[in-house]
Amino acid sequence: MTNTTLYVVAENVTKNVSDDGSTNSESKFLDAYDHKTAVIVEHTKEEKSKPRSFLDELKFSYKEWYDRERSPQELVNRRRCWMFLAFAVLITGISLLIASLRKVDETTFGVEYNVHKKQLDDATKSGGLFFGPPGYQFIKFPSTFITVDLNERTCVSRDGLLVIFSVTFQYQIMEENVLPAIQKYRNFEKWANIVEAAGLSAIHHSCGNYFISEFQNKRGEIQKNMEENLRIKLEGDPNNTQREGVYATVVSLQLQNVELPDEYNEAVQAKQSAEEDISLAKNERKQETTKADTERLRAIEEAKKILDTANSEAEVLLTEARLKAEETNFAFEKEAETILDVKTSLDLTTEGVLAYLYNMLLSEVSNLKITTGEPAKLSRKDEL
Repeated sequence: MTNTTLYVVAENVTKNVSDDGSTNSESKFLDAYDHKTAVIVEHTKEEKSKPRSFLDELKFSYKEWYDRERSPQELVNRRRCWMFLAFAVLITGISLLIASLRKVDETTFGVEYNVHKKQLDDATKSGGLFFGPPGYQFIKFPSTFITVDLNERTCVSRDGLLVIFSVTFQYQIMEENVLPAIQKYRNFEKWANIVEAAGLSAIHHSCGNYFISEFQNKRGEIQKNMEENLRIKLEGDPNNTQREGVYATVVSLQLQNVELPDEYNEAVQAKQSAEEDISLAKNERKQETTKADTERLRAIEEAKKILDTANSEAEVLLTEARLKAEETNFAFEKEAETILDVKTSLDLTTEGVLAYLYNMLLSEVSNLKITTGEPAKLSRKDEL
């Protein structure tokens, strides 16, 4: 007879006793339990009398310990203990399962890291739920574009003046660069700080290539130079293997704003004002020169006009004088011809001709006044 059989017998006895409607059910149950114990003791004595090996001795000791006398309450407590232990094992298993699962988003790169063994996996994962040793974690990097805003920063121009600038640039990390970045910079936060510092250094280097005046008229060229230097700082220089970069890929850069020093702005304004004054003076001088040239040309034209008028009047006067002279000459010629005819026809001498003309003058002028000096000969009667 085995222990299980004895236990079943005891349960049957207990059940039979419990089903009995008598008031002495508890004493009957105890009698049945004592009977079970007696059977177990008898069985144990028989087992002890048999020769056994060490393993059989160990099994027998466990059976003897397990089959020792226990009360019903102890059996209930024992059952509760086993139930609690099973529940604890279940909870522990679920907890270990949860601790062994990690999720990586679609927009994230992750590399598995065993925090207990301090061991880093050599594969980059993305987009999924992954199983690993309990308590492990993922060192994550974003796979999307990362934007850095450098607002109100200062740099030094080529001529040593401070320039206030605002720059925004975008970058990202490729899947093949995640593991080297973790090995060198440990995590995303430290790597991002290094990238930002490298970008600021590239922008400072670009500022030093240009004079302060070129920030106004070469803004596009300066932005392009900043992006080129940023690409060298972040991605590395292909012509120099020692400058390997920081495992980041540049997407774009925008020069948002440039503010020049107040002193420089004031100097520029003063220069512009002076240039405007000089330009105004040149324009005024040009205007005055034009005005003077106009007055000179007007005077020249007026002089030409006066000269032309004078020449015309002189020509008229000369013409009139010439005509008058010709008329006078013609009159004198006619008069001379007449006098000559008179002299010839009257057979007069020269003195007779003069007397003739004297008489003609007296006859034509009604009131003639003559003033002569002494001695004067007024009568020409004898010459006629």
